[in-house]
Amino acid sequence: MENKELDQYLVRKKKLENLRKLGFNPYPSCSDRTHSIKKLLIDFENLSKSDQEVIGVGRLKSIRGHGGSLFANIEDGTDQIQIYLKKDLIGKDQYKIFTDNFDIGDFIEISGVLFKTKKGEITIKVSKFKILSKSLYPMPEKWHGLSDTEIRFRKRYLDLIANPEIRLIFKKRSVIISAIREFLDQNNFLEVDTPILQSIPGGANAKPFSTHHNALNIDLFLRIAPELFLKRLIIGGFEKVYEISRCFRNEGIDHAHNPEFTEIEFYWAYADYEKLMKFTEKLITYIIKKLDLNLIIEYQGRKIDFNPPYERITFKNALEKYAKINLDKCKNEKELLKAAKKTGLKLETGLHKAAVLDDLFKKVIRPNLIAPTFVTDYPIELSPLSKIKEDNPDYTERFQLVAGGTELINAFSELNDPMDQKSRFEAQEELRKKGDQEAQRIDWEFIEALSYGMPPTAGFGMGIDRLTALLTDLYNIKEVILFPTLKPKDGKK
Repeated sequence: MENKELDQYLVRKKKLENLRKLGFNPYPSCSDRTHSIKKLLIDFENLSKSDQEVIGVGRLKSIRGHGGSLFANIEDGTDQIQIYLKKDLIGKDQYKIFTDNFDIGDFIEISGVLFKTKKGEITIKVSKFKILSKSLYPMPEKWHGLSDTEIRFRKRYLDLIANPEIRLIFKKRSVIISAIREFLDQNNFLEVDTPILQSIPGGANAKPFSTHHNALNIDLFLRIAPELFLKRLIIGGFEKVYEISRCFRNEGIDHAHNPEFTEIEFYWAYADYEKLMKFTEKLITYIIKKLDLNLIIEYQGRKIDFNPPYERITFKNALEKYAKINLDKCKNEKELLKAAKKTGLKLETGLHKAAVLDDLFKKVIRPNLIAPTFVTDYPIELSPLSKIKEDNPDYTERFQLVAGGTELINAFSELNDPMDQKSRFEAQEELRKKGDQEAQRIDWEFIEALSYGMPPTAGFGMGIDRLTALLTDLYNIKEVILFPTLKPKDGKK
């Protein structure tokens, strides 16, 4: 705590003690609010004509004294309004209590009648007041905004106080999640819950977080994806299921990654990735319209047109177009690595084919895809859970939707052949033995479940954080996660 901040803390603490001595409870249990501030503003005409006493609440945002009177502004979760205290109206003693002991940042309750000032501002003429919560720390930068991103992310509550526009971002995030639910519910999907603690982390190529359960004396992992459990439900007889899930991946942190994130996954029996692409276009359109946005949005200074249909390009053609690599001519990993290095990528010698292809996609192909684009038909090495294409077993029925250079969606026709799935898992295990900590593990229970039969199924996963960032024109997903993962301050836990 800085000296200036400490001084203000001590002054406010003294005021807190004064309020208690004067008979005030600085932290009462409830309030007698009659109207939200938004309601007061909307119903001003009726309430002011009737001289009806109203009770409003909110945080003090400003105080402006004028001799025997003062104006102040309070804000609740709906809006803000001006209040007016006059010594002759509330009494000399009460006026002195307010001016001596109330500060910007305090939560207060005020009673009074509505009127308009000479400047036409709707105001509450205060007849009574009480403290609801005494603020012991001064508000950040006198309410003129908080710009230090480190403080903003670490102390999100101050960010929300000082920058009201930030609240709008998270309200939009809530609308996005609600829209996803509405759309899937309208299309007869069932929302379900699957385990976060898993004995085998599966459903994605990622390094998991591990923990230990004392009573059972077993190691468990935080899920990296809900996929394998959701597919068990398709095996069990449900035809359409979804989960809005928190997932955890022990990976690096950058503008597009946070170790803890939110995604939507759904599974649709008797559908394939072709049906899923058309369904995806409808879903994205539905979400954007729910936000009252035009389907042509602006992101980081570029226009992105979400009017369907979206562009399509195969992984192979995208590799040839943007990396100048013909995958069919790369006969082995060594040749692919050599070709990849010609693009300027810094790659380690000895990387396996999937790792090289993944790097090429993320660093060479994806940044070029600004318009919404379905990248389809991924190499089998990149897709251990996807069904192979019947006309070319080297590729799978998989797509990713990329827009603004950001991967939003990963989806595919699900692999439902248990023998094929077993061999894919075994190939992943071989990669683990060679040092790939993100390779998937053999989940024998899932293979057993798959052996009972799973119908043709399409699976879909979309990162809600990334979509929210895109639709609110924010580059860093920390801006749309209320409490992102951060490095301990000054190296302290």
